[in-house]
Amino acid sequence: MQDPEIMPEKITALLEANRASDVTVGGYEPMTGGYSRLMAQFEAAFTIDGTSESGTYVLRGDPPEGTAIIDTDRTQEFEVLQAVKPHLSTPAARFLDSDGTHIGTPALVLDFTTAESTLPWIEQNGVSSLPEKLAELAGAVHTIPVDDLPSSLQRPASGDPLTDQIAMWKHTAHEHVEALPIFHYVASWLDTHRPPSVPVSLVHHDFSTANMLVDDQGDLVVIDFELASIGDPREDLGYFKAYAQAAPPDIIDENPEAFLNRYREITGFSEDQVNPAVLTYFLVLGVIGVVSQLSATGSEMARGNTSATNIAFSLDGLLFGQAAWMAATDALEAALDGEE
Repeated sequence: MQDPEIMPEKITALLEANRASDVTVGGYEPMTGGYSRLMAQFEAAFTIDGTSESGTYVLRGDPPEGTAIIDTDRTQEFEVLQAVKPHLSTPAARFLDSDGTHIGTPALVLDFTTAESTLPWIEQNGVSSLPEKLAELAGAVHTIPVDDLPSSLQRPASGDPLTDQIAMWKHTAHEHVEALPIFHYVASWLDTHRPPSVPVSLVHHDFSTANMLVDDQGDLVVIDFELASIGDPREDLGYFKAYAQAAPPDIIDENPEAFLNRYREITGFSEDQVNPAVLTYFLVLGVIGVVSQLSATGSEMARGNTSATNIAFSLDGLLFGQAAWMAATDALEAALDGEE
């Protein structure tokens, strides 16, 4: 699929189908990252709507059928990226091949960014400046007007995000009760200890340093909105903390007070709605996605429906899932001790 001799011609066809003229494409290079996704960068020059453009761009597409770790929709991702661009500094989505007519698989073209990966930046500069920067990024994502977002985005089926998430726990407990009886207990605890609600918003659902960059001003940029939906914004904070257990550092823990104060200032949430105990709640809740993904992938592995690449990723994911689960249970025990 990524033959450097053929791909420039395919990209040219895509751009021309989207009103670009005088198109030249070269320098096509596959990129690492994106797990099983088609990822590549290329140089292009073209004219669109009377304006000449040139630069570096990124092609992001579906992998061969049956090899994706998570099935997501490029058209929805494109629509989300266009919707959030006025509010965030994430790279713009420029062109879409919704059905793979030109690229051979559903794909989109993004602007390239020179922003640096977060973890190498932290190694050089430290983490002390980032808690408030992270709060500003999360706040920017979570205050995008819901009416500005695509209608295709998944909404809570029950109308309440926590009800849906707890129902997922209960389903998992029912399906795996003999092996994982603690699921019953966790579901009960989550139901009993619900924090005060907040308005639904855009939720990234993969909000972690793996999907963040640092720009020239030292501000954080979030990428990769393929899992986005409408839900409780605090789910992103819990997932961030869960992910950080397996891939430190936890930027929030560097200065929780600074993070929480700045996040509340931007979102308008009260201290009752966002505080250390609420972060603990959403850390526990955040493990749901990890456990669910690992369970689904493990089932596919058992059926022989995954590739060697997926299996390697999934085995690595087991370590992440274990670390996240241990962090969640430790946090849950600490919360219970505080109730005594």
